[in-house]
Amino acid sequence: MHLIFDIIGQTLRVLWAHKLRSFLTMFGIAWGVGSLLLLVGLGEGFRSGNKKQFDSLGENVMFIWSGRAPVMQGSFTALRQYYLDYRDYQDILRECPSVGAAAPVIRRGDIRAVSDFYQASGQIMGFPLRSIKFATCR
Repeated sequence: MHLIFDIIGQTLRVLWAHKLRSFLTMFGIAWGVGSLLLLVGLGEGFRSGNKKQFDSLGENVMFIWSGRAPVMQGSFTALRQYYLDYRDYQDILRECPSVGAAAPVIRRGDIRAVSDFYQASGQIMGFPLRSIKFATCR
């Protein structure tokens, strides 16, 4: 028991003798713990915000975009470009009876607006309202 009091006393004397080093060490530990808590809190906030945003879209929602696909199954060294068109939309409606609603979105990124004083380019997205088809979900 006497040994424990000696160890505690020696520790307090060393801490008091090196006040700046002790303060900086404790401050560094507190800063690290606070930073970790802040980052975890921000991550959880972003995660729950994204979940709420996606939940507002609905359940069982799927998005399909054009992109690149492997030429051979399992190979990702040679990729070929594929584009979705209106025929793909019609095929999905015809051959997928479990699809409740489908909407083709047209996206163009090569639009330019030019005037005498300024020019700009941008992206336009939209879908024709008449093309939305509702079917019974199975």
